[in-house]
Amino acid sequence: MHDHKRRDSLRLAMNRRVFLATMGGAAGSIVLGTPLPGRRAWAEQPAGAAFKLSAPEPNPKYGGTLRYGVLSAPAHFDVHQSGTISNMAPQGPMYDNLIRRDPRDGHTIIPDLASHWEIAPDTKTYTFFLRQGVQFHDGAEFTAEDVKATYARIIWPPKGISIPRTPLFSAVSEINIRDRYTVEFKLSEPRPTPFMLGAFASGWNIIVRKKTLEDNNYNLRQVMDFPGTGPFRHKKRVDKEVWIMERNPDYWNEGLPYLDGIEFYHLAPFSTDMGGALLSGKVDYARGLDPGTAKKVHTTPGMGSTLFYQSVIHAVWMNNRHKPFDDPRVRRALHLVFDKVVLVDLIQETAPMVLGGFLYPSQSLRPRQISWRSGWGISAIPPRRSRKHGS
Repeated sequence: MHDHKRRDSLRLAMNRRVFLATMGGAAGSIVLGTPLPGRRAWAEQPAGAAFKLSAPEPNPKYGGTLRYGVLSAPAHFDVHQSGTISNMAPQGPMYDNLIRRDPRDGHTIIPDLASHWEIAPDTKTYTFFLRQGVQFHDGAEFTAEDVKATYARIIWPPKGISIPRTPLFSAVSEINIRDRYTVEFKLSEPRPTPFMLGAFASGWNIIVRKKTLEDNNYNLRQVMDFPGTGPFRHKKRVDKEVWIMERNPDYWNEGLPYLDGIEFYHLAPFSTDMGGALLSGKVDYARGLDPGTAKKVHTTPGMGSTLFYQSVIHAVWMNNRHKPFDDPRVRRALHLVFDKVVLVDLIQETAPMVLGGFLYPSQSLRPRQISWRSGWGISAIPPRRSRKHGS
């Protein structure tokens, strides 16, 4: 049984400050990092093997189980082939990346399984120097062979394997192992450094053991518990109910994690089930609250919530093989007849959305700033209409 007193104190602590909404997307760490004053969005001279994450408090407390409510019933278990929070939320804490985004700002790139890296002057060679002594959950040692096998599958997927992030690495022509703990990526042509490092730092590009891929014919869709190197490891899973993780006692980042475990409860976003679970104390943290529950949270002592943007598409999809949707004229007519602005406004109290694509309204880019990009031109961007009463 849980220690209820400790559990309650954990719930209050988690709700009183902004908990990392990207916990899963950052490959599992739920702690803050040691300050890196003056660093850029990426480091030309990374901190090296000495860099490790830790809590900002001088005496962080250990113990407790975080109960997390989130969509967590994936259609399969292959994180590389996925693009949904159903995989990343529960599976992320079991794995690490080569490099990652800093959990403090979600932007700065910091070391992970690679302690540091070098970029050639022509930006066509990226060399990563790996941490030594890292173990997978099954006890196997992590080496450059695992990095090469992981990225070879991502960049050049075998037949029948579809990985959404493959295009990010279209310029990579070679992956070479220089020694047991050094791996280099050769590009056929230069790419902007922020773009390439951002691709490597994607939380989806978890490092998988080479033997795991070989044993499963390079397809992990039906492999629920393949070993990672992350701060938590699989303990138990009940489909469409809960996925339980326990602390990895051999985690390479000494002192972490602070929690004894995490329990991921499958709760649909914006649902009354999710809101009820949080307000009743069944879960400590929930991702994707409906606005009504969020308002109640704000008026409940010891609880809090925050808004965040996410790269997720919520849409109504038509089956083009069924009449009348097989006729493109019908689909165009539906596109024109629906007032998207009104529809989005109607559901704001149930499922808050932002109308548009992945170039969010909150982003700082303006039409003239993106006009230089391939395929874009000022003439292609309609003039902004003034908003007047009655218009």
